[in-house]
Amino acid sequence: MHKRDFKLAWCLAALVYLLMTGCSLFDKKSQFEQPPQAYDWPVIQLKLSKLESWQLMGKIGIRTPQESMSAAINSWTQVGELYDLQLSSTFLGLGAAHLRGNRVFVTLEESGEPPVFSDQPDLLIEQSLGFPLPISHLQYWVKGLPAPGAHIVLRRNDRGLPTRLKQFGWSLSFEKHTEINGLPLPGKIKLQRGEVRIILAIKEWNML
Repeated sequence: MHKRDFKLAWCLAALVYLLMTGCSLFDKKSQFEQPPQAYDWPVIQLKLSKLESWQLMGKIGIRTPQESMSAAINSWTQVGELYDLQLSSTFLGLGAAHLRGNRVFVTLEESGEPPVFSDQPDLLIEQSLGFPLPISHLQYWVKGLPAPGAHIVLRRNDRGLPTRLKQFGWSLSFEKHTEINGLPLPGKIKLQRGEVRIILAIKEWNML
């Protein structure tokens, strides 16, 4: 074979090999590009409703027509209906606030102040801290679940997970779901009622 023809044949063979190898590589790569997992919402909803003991940490931001503020959620421990929530913020000297209670009763302790009690948790929090925080329902909403006892409007994405919820006069959106112990839990929740907006960003979930 002529030297020039030999080089041409070698180049063509190398090109064919590279093309075949390239196709093989792309085929292998596509095996790892699986579509996002789809969930059976009725099954997930039942499992989440049975999740009664957990702890989280994060941050909460509140915006009203008059002001904006943020607070750290140093710890939120939930055991059944009982919650223990510790907040801290430098906003207007709020300092530390400790909330303990359930859906129908709350104790609030603020730095340097005697504890106060109420059988209207949401009203006490708004009057004492200066911003609305629907603590009576948040123990459900934080898991991406509707709270019991009221009509709901719920929308889910193509994975079967809730993205929008309307309940008790609040509009909520759920984002950044993360699977913890096999359960998809939201990492970010936005709440709005009128001109009040709340963003709850969860940094860490722990199952108890």
